[in-house]
Amino acid sequence: MALRPRPGDLVSLDSDECIELLDSAPWARIGFVADGAPTVLPINVVLYDDAIYFRTAPGSKLGSAAATGTVAIQADGGDEAARVGWSVVAHGRAAIVTDADLEAELYALPFVPWALPDTSDFWVRVEVTSISGRRIVR
Repeated sequence: MALRPRPGDLVSLDSDECIELLDSAPWARIGFVADGAPTVLPINVVLYDDAIYFRTAPGSKLGSAAATGTVAIQADGGDEAARVGWSVVAHGRAAIVTDADLEAELYALPFVPWALPDTSDFWVRVEVTSISGRRIVR
């Protein structure tokens, strides 16, 4: 018999909850190794067709993320006053989208990056290999 969570406990989230929360996040962070050092950068993401997508420009650090392949995407949210929150981490393989039909589908989505002017010329797909999350309950 599972015990009821106590206020302040960390509760694991199932994959459906993780996907829902990640999809609702206004931004996320991507972690990857660039030039031998860990790097974490903010990104805007869109979830589509069982993958995570973001846009970036050629020659950017985010372009390096696609080149390295293995990445982590993390998002979180919460209410500081209520002392509740959640965190989701997805691990996966990143690759530049080269399929013109898929690019057209992605550009048709309601996705507007925060950074303007938008010079993000290409999409990066993160094929999720694992996703996990937890929530602090009150």
